[in-house]
Amino acid sequence: MSHSAILLIALAILAHLVADFVLQTDAIAEAKSAPDDRAWRGLAIHAAIVAICLLPFVAAYGVRGLGYLVIVALAHGLIDRSKVVLHRRAVRPAPKPAAPAPEAAAVAEPAGPPSAPDAPGDRAWTSLPAALFLADQAAHFVVLIVGASILLRDQPTLSAWNDVVNAAGARVLPVADLGAAVAMVVVVLDLLIVNIRGGFFLVGILLAPRGSASGSAPGPERVGATIGILERLIVCVLVLAGQAAAIGFVIAAKTLARFRQLDDRHFAEYYLVGTLASVTLALSTSIVAAAAITAALA
Repeated sequence: MSHSAILLIALAILAHLVADFVLQTDAIAEAKSAPDDRAWRGLAIHAAIVAICLLPFVAAYGVRGLGYLVIVALAHGLIDRSKVVLHRRAVRPAPKPAAPAPEAAAVAEPAGPPSAPDAPGDRAWTSLPAALFLADQAAHFVVLIVGASILLRDQPTLSAWNDVVNAAGARVLPVADLGAAVAMVVVVLDLLIVNIRGGFFLVGILLAPRGSASGSAPGPERVGATIGILERLIVCVLVLAGQAAAIGFVIAAKTLARFRQLDDRHFAEYYLVGTLASVTLALSTSIVAAAAITAALA
C-alpha cells in the first residue's frame, strides 16, 4: 500500500478519533443515551461534529469529499443510535446496593479492591457494554475505510489544496519525502488518541458496574486511570522501538506493586481484566501502527 493510501486512511481515522474522543463532551454522550428527544439532539450534535472534522476532505477532494462527509456523518449517527438501542436491550442496571457504590470501578486501574456489586469477580458483571463499544468502533472504521477506498483513493486532490499543504508542510516538516513523513505523524497521532482516550473509555466501560456511567472519575481514582494510560504508552513505545519483549517487565513491575492485594480473588480478577484489556489494546494498535509506518516509509 502506498504512503498516499496510508495517509488517506490514517487521516480519516484521525478525524473520527478527534470527533469521538476529543471533541465529544460528557454532556453529548449522556444526551445520546437519553430515553427521550434529547437522544436525537445529542446524535445530531455529534454527527455535526463528525462532519466538521471531515471538512478537510471537502477542501482536498471537492464534490467527492463532500459526498464522503455526508455518508460518514449519517452512518456515524445511525451506528451510534444502534449501539444505544442494543445497550438498553442487552444490559439492565443491577439492583442498587444499600450504600452508594464508589465510582472507582469506572477507571482503568483501581486504587484498591473494588467494592462495586457487579464488577469483575461477581456473577452480575457483564462484558457486553465493552463488546458493544468495540463493535461500534469497528463499524465506524469499516465505513471510514470502505468509503475512502471507493470515493477518494487514487483521486487527484485540488491544486489549491496541494499548494497550501506543500507550503505548510515544507516549513513544519522539511524532509525530502513530505507525504511519507506526514503519514507517519498522522499514524502516531492516531495511536496516541486510541491509547490515551480510547483505552481509558474501553477499560473503564469494561470494569464499570452495569448501568453506571463510565468515563471521568473524581479524586484519587484518577491515579489509577493515569497508570493505565502510562502503561499503554510504554507498550506502544516498546513495540515501535522493536523491543516488544520488554513488555513483560512492565507488567511484572505493575503486578509486584499490587502483589499483596492479589490474594483477594475479587480484586485479582478485576485487576487482570483491566490489565489484559489495556495491554491487548496497546499491543494490537502498536503492531498495526508499526506496519503502517513501515509501509509508508518503504
